[in-house]
Amino acid sequence: MSTSRGGERRLAATLAAMTAIAAGAVVAAPGRVAALLEASARALRSRRSRRKPVRVYMDGCFDLAHFGHANALRQAKACGDTLVVGLVPDAEVLRCKGPPVLREAERRAVIASVKWVDEIIENVPYDLTPAFCETLYSKHGVDFIVHGDDPCLLPDGTDAYDAPKRAGRFRMIKRTEGVSTTDIVNRILRAAASDERRENADPAKDAAKDAAKDAARTPPKRSENRFLATTRRIAQFSGGGRAPQPGQRVVYAHGAFDLFNAGHVRLLREAKKMGDFLLVGVHDDDAARAGRGAAYPVLALPERALGVMACRHVDDVIVGAPAEVTRDLIATFDVRAVVAESGASVPEPERRDRARDARARDDAPAHSGGDIIHSRDEDSFREETRARVIQKRDPNEIAKTLGVFREVPPPAADAESGADRLTSSEIVRRVAAARGAYEARNARKNQTEARYYEQKSNRTIELARET
Repeated sequence: MSTSRGGERRLAATLAAMTAIAAGAVVAAPGRVAALLEASARALRSRRSRRKPVRVYMDGCFDLAHFGHANALRQAKACGDTLVVGLVPDAEVLRCKGPPVLREAERRAVIASVKWVDEIIENVPYDLTPAFCETLYSKHGVDFIVHGDDPCLLPDGTDAYDAPKRAGRFRMIKRTEGVSTTDIVNRILRAAASDERRENADPAKDAAKDAAKDAARTPPKRSENRFLATTRRIAQFSGGGRAPQPGQRVVYAHGAFDLFNAGHVRLLREAKKMGDFLLVGVHDDDAARAGRGAAYPVLALPERALGVMACRHVDDVIVGAPAEVTRDLIATFDVRAVVAESGASVPEPERRDRARDARARDDAPAHSGGDIIHSRDEDSFREETRARVIQKRDPNEIAKTLGVFREVPPPAADAESGADRLTSSEIVRRVAAARGAYEARNARKNQTEARYYEQKSNRTIELARET
């Protein structure tokens, strides 16, 4: 690559010199000089058109793929022309980092949807050995291997990127601060604990005793939120924003999009097929929390919005969209179809609460006078009651009345090895089921995270080039 670009510079310099000479020779031989200049210009254009595209490689586990992963991929793409992503298989993740939350097909579905990713290589080793690096260079045409400025160590404590660094084929990008898989797992553990308390609540308890217990309980500690949303970051993810062109059919999909996953990708992919321009509404935190408790949403609104913006199927995003689709929204954006998954009019949290309440009624002793007061989490009883009222309304009622509501049918039983059926609730359930393993893993990783923030410097900056 350097030889080609060096040749371009030399040819350009020659062309400039010839131009200067031509200034004095134009009177004596204008035709000859003009022909020479045109031939040199053609040669320069031809050389530039023949320049080999720079191929860069970034690998990873991409477990619980979040906007930090997407931003790393965005920066990696800015290092070249074609971004090749290596996906580490489940067995390698387990060997080197601990149990992954998501299966390989689920992780692949999200990474394949990121708009900066051009190619994916599956079943790559966690260890970047010299032999594997040579395979990347020779078989896949990779010019540079990219990783963030945070340390990546193998189980034996050595640098995982030592081989490409020694070969002069390593490029470093800036780590996206404020989020990590470790941090998200910590948040999920907190949400799972909240769910467990809600599931085990005794609805027949006296309200005063319940309130005293809640007041005495120390809520799980929230992780320090280091994520700072900026307009520059939003512009990078959105590509500066774009509007639908005249005649394009606008499709609207909306939801919390918490813990962006393969199920979300499927919804957005199928929604885009119903029109030309996909507008996505990401609910604000209050709407996303409705009926679920104070530990939700796991990711805050800016984090969830960036995750959606990184999806290649999405054209524009409403950040903090209302939970209900209004007539004004439909008219303002000229929406021709409002799309939701089949059965989405009754949100999963409400279905869960209905089942829990039914069990409680069956198990509760006789109760005389007044309503049953449900156990409260960190949030107040008033907030929970308000959330339940919101959940009971059909958010797509107006769209149905106007005849613009469309449903995405459920995925086939064998679709993407089950990846398309993944939900945020299932992710929380998995983490809760293996709580001990994830707590042990995070205890180690939390120390690494703390060291990074203590020792970080500002010398590594994000590339300015936009893609």
